[in-house]
Amino acid sequence: MTDQCIAPHELDLKKLWDSTCELSACKRTTSHDGRNPKITIEVPILTCSCLWHRFQKEAEEWIAPGGVLIADPLARNRRINAAYAQLWLADNRFQWAGLAAFASKQVGCGLLHAVTLDERIEAEKKAYQQLREKAPQDLLDRRRLSNIRPKSEEWHAWDQARQQNPVPLTSNPLLGGAVTTLQEELKYVHEMLALGNTALFLDVYPLHRFFMVRGIEEMSKCLRERGSLKDEVIWPIADSVEFGIAQRDILKAFTYIAQGKINDSVYEMARHEQVNILQPAMYDVERFALLMRGTQAGDVISVVTGLLSGLSEEIQLTLASQCKAPDDKKVTFSQNPLADLADKDQRMEFVSRAAEQFDNLLKNPITNEQLRASIIKIANGEGIE
Repeated sequence: MTDQCIAPHELDLKKLWDSTCELSACKRTTSHDGRNPKITIEVPILTCSCLWHRFQKEAEEWIAPGGVLIADPLARNRRINAAYAQLWLADNRFQWAGLAAFASKQVGCGLLHAVTLDERIEAEKKAYQQLREKAPQDLLDRRRLSNIRPKSEEWHAWDQARQQNPVPLTSNPLLGGAVTTLQEELKYVHEMLALGNTALFLDVYPLHRFFMVRGIEEMSKCLRERGSLKDEVIWPIADSVEFGIAQRDILKAFTYIAQGKINDSVYEMARHEQVNILQPAMYDVERFALLMRGTQAGDVISVVTGLLSGLSEEIQLTLASQCKAPDDKKVTFSQNPLADLADKDQRMEFVSRAAEQFDNLLKNPITNEQLRASIIKIANGEGIE
């Protein structure tokens, strides 16, 4: 298990506002004023900002080792999934984090689907181009429905690529522009999903780690200080969301955890996630919101071309390490063809149903073990299959 980040630290046992080192090790400077020397001792103090800096850098080490974000969104997503899973394994009160491990894994499934679809479109386009260049007669024979002459190697390669590609009419020259537009929109959605996944992790993981190590009392004292780090941290949504705002939802969520009100804590953290972070960072962006309004009623492709449908993955959360799961471990966004993923209230209703199902499965000894096994797989960097 990759758990090098969730580890004890020498500052964990230090009290807030106390010196972080022995007095004898503190820096001393001596100045002279006539015959009376003056000794100044610089004592490093454990401050709120120091604690936030530690936990924020810990989050960055998961997905940006050395201060550089992992370039591959899928590889970065696996690290995020693993970190959430390890939070829950370290403290089962972090039920939001357990649910987030599955939700983030589902984002990875969406990323994988988009990449795979683009690759298959490109494969067919390339095979068709080679067929036109090397065996154009095969295209004429096909149009004439002639099966007399044997087909060339290029024709068979194109036919195979065409069967593997779920986007119909990709090779139709008249639809070349529409297919290119589709690919551009797929790439855009891919980038936005990765952005939201990354930003949410950089916001929420340090909050859990602060509470885990320092508790609710110090979190209450220090939450407002977190924003002072805004110029020192990786924060990819700075143009839409200010870093480190002390939202009431955050304090309510961790207060509920401290009180043992786990279901309430999940709801408050989900509200922070959906309303304070993802809504302004993603769903308030007009282009992305438009595409998300089409995900249930024909998906991204139908929005882009007005012709194609049925190519997107159903919006769902599977409470398993796999992208697909049995119905008892699957929560679907909506059966309504006009459902709008950009609507925060509809998303909150979806998350609430997922949280309730997750909680019910945890209460059953058999399904609890199944969930734990899945989370352990995710914690080890597996899943998305």
